[in-house]
Amino acid sequence: MTDENDKTNDGAPQAPTGTPSTTGPRAPLSLKPRQAGSVSTGTVRQSFSHGRTKTVVVETKRRAGAVPGHQRPQGFDVAARPRADAPAPQAPRPAAPAGPAGGRLSNEEQEARRRAIELATQAQAQRAQAAAAEQALRDKAAHEQAAATAQAANAAQAEAAAA
Repeated sequence: MTDENDKTNDGAPQAPTGTPSTTGPRAPLSLKPRQAGSVSTGTVRQSFSHGRTKTVVVETKRRAGAVPGHQRPQGFDVAARPRADAPAPQAPRPAAPAGPAGGRLSNEEQEARRRAIELATQAQAQRAQAAAAEQALRDKAAHEQAAATAQAANAAQAEAAAA
């Protein structure tokens, strides 16, 4: 049984005569040296998550225009390289105007704000006073209930003692 993805037929089904496809076998993924010394090869151990390792051949292409004797340092040296695309420092901005557009409130707005705060404070005081009066009524009712219960208990005890 043949595999349709076999490397010998470039993934295409075979011709009815059994001959390989006209395009030939698939070319390997490689950076073949087009210029002398433009590609260097090496081997790397590839490790997979399930524990298998495989040694593979890697080819690295040198950049065009790179000096053969010069190697770039491995670390980042940010301070030594000024960024060309960094914007120039801008002049300090002028102070914002002191008018209403500068974030300050006008006199009318300040007065309206003061009145709103005063009204809110008064409403809060009234709510607190009403809550205190309601709590006092509840306490008084509970005290009266306790007194009535105690009086009934005393009456029952006196009646039991008399009998």
